Amino acid sequence: MKSYLFPIVFFIFATLIIGLNLWVEHGAYTPTQPVSDMNPTFKVVDYPVSLFTLEEQCVDEEHQPIACQQLTDIQTGDILVTKSNHTFFYRHGHAGVVVDAKEGLVLEALGYGEGSTLEPLEKWNDYPTVKVLRLKEGIEEDALSYQNIEKFLGIDYHLLAKKTDLTATHCADIVWKVFNQMGIDLDSNGGYFVTPKDIANSPYLFEVETYGFSPDDTW
Repeated sequence: MKSYLFPIVFFIFATLIIGLNLWVEHGAYTPTQPVSDMNPTFKVVDYPVSLFTLEEQCVDEEHQPIACQQLTDIQTGDILVTKSNHTFFYRHGHAGVVVDAKEGLVLEALGYGEGSTLEPLEKWNDYPTVKVLRLKEGIEEDALSYQNIEKFLGIDYHLLAKKTDLTATHCADIVWKVFNQMGIDLDSNGGYFVTPKDIANSPYLFEVETYGFSPDDTW
């Protein structure tokens, strides 16, 4: 490559990277309410979830992890969504469904190399953005019993998992599959795949509480 071409190529490459990064960060964490008295200040930083995926979490002034907020009104069957996760230049967010509010258990699909599993509800307080969504019509008391949830545990992760494929899943897909067995389609745009944004826009859900999201948008 001729010497005078190098700075041109470098400038184009740097501009592309900066532009893609700005695209990822568009609509990222947007504080909409005061932080609790317990945590008067915090910073939002990225932590690796897997080889390619990062998630935003809150840290204090000494860079120690702290809760961003405290979820207070959680019921079994509630759906949790956050837009604090991104892979490469795609801010896809994350989703999970509360399968046992009393024990604080959330069904989630986390990433490649991991099967869908039960995660602690408490960790959702560490995301700077989180919504709690609930079915408008409610669900049967035993709809999320262990017998009904067991079939959704240990499913291999795949980012492009199809809704009809019961051998692969991802975060929004596992939530969709759980409610689809009850005859409820949470995919608001009816696409081939389902995303956390699709679920956040579902007309079957209403918002119980929210942190960090813009008050003007559902996502």
